[in-house]
Amino acid sequence: MTDSLIRRTEVMVVEDTAASLALLSELLTQVGYTVRPAPGGAMALRSAQASPPDLILLDIRMPGIDGYEVCRRLKNDARTRDIPVIFLSALRDEADTLHGFELGAVDFIAKPYRPEEVLARVRTHAELHRLQNGLEERVRERTAQLLEAQASLFDSQSRLQELTGFLQNVREEERTRIARELHDELGQALTSLRIDLGWLRGKFQNSGEATVDRVSGAYALVERTIEALRRISEGLRPGMLDVLGLAAAVEHHVNQFEERSGIACSLAMNREEFKIDGELATSIFRLIQEALTNVLRHAAASHVSIFINDDAGNIRVCIEDDGQGFQPNQGKKTFGLLGMQERVKMLDGKIEITSQPGQGSRIFATFPYRDTQENDPCPDCRRP
Repeated sequence: MTDSLIRRTEVMVVEDTAASLALLSELLTQVGYTVRPAPGGAMALRSAQASPPDLILLDIRMPGIDGYEVCRRLKNDARTRDIPVIFLSALRDEADTLHGFELGAVDFIAKPYRPEEVLARVRTHAELHRLQNGLEERVRERTAQLLEAQASLFDSQSRLQELTGFLQNVREEERTRIARELHDELGQALTSLRIDLGWLRGKFQNSGEATVDRVSGAYALVERTIEALRRISEGLRPGMLDVLGLAAAVEHHVNQFEERSGIACSLAMNREEFKIDGELATSIFRLIQEALTNVLRHAAASHVSIFINDDAGNIRVCIEDDGQGFQPNQGKKTFGLLGMQERVKMLDGKIEITSQPGQGSRIFATFPYRDTQENDPCPDCRRP
């Protein structure tokens, strides 16, 4: 402990014997401590509560309020409970020592006083107290910094989620616009071209086999282009979702997926139509669409089950396959899975993705739309 730190350390000496009080005060003052003498327990309490010292040397045997009671009151007061207390005592009974430690004392100095011992114990506990205060201050500073960083992180997450939602909406709007233009403009132009080619094919029936084949080939190419355009348009934004609603759009998409992929699908819904807003309907449809895309690309599955249930103010969606599965907690998540999680989170929903290698995969999502009552997942969605 350096001289400058000693000079900044104030020690209260509580001793009812004038000679002992003078002896301790002079000993501590000589080495540089600031000493605050207190000849009795009552005065010591008032002084410590008014201006807490750094350390208290406290005699046990005093008239009126003894050292034990002074220590008890100091430790019960928030203003003084952290001040280290060293008892001064001629007592040699172990029970007295234990009682002092139970009350919160940090050490004992035996009478008659030995200067080297007094200075060593005072220096040790003053240094420990200084280090503890410094540590507590650093903890408070780091805690404040952590709370500030946490608040900043929450704010950034909130802003990022808002941005993600905005980008999702913009992308959905752009998809809708492109799909409408493809259907209304390019689709109509191709349909007119197919009609004209059909008319020409009839006119050129007697114009030779090569001419008929060429016209028929052009007609077939236009038909394939119209079909491709329809698939692209439906992929961008299914018209059924806007016209007929979620149930019809999902049923149509699942049927198309089954035909295109050769993977058997079962679809179960407990409503013929779900009375939900467009944003929620779009999110549920995109969740199922993305899940089926992942099954086709990665699962090597032979069967997929899809459930949609309207239950107690929540829409519950489950997509389950019997494919090769994966380890959700190992490696990086795909953008498809991350996109699903963000889409559900934006609508204050919950999503659970479970899988094990060789045991298929299961995606279960809950979207609130009438109230926030939580129920157990639908039993139909559980793997047997």
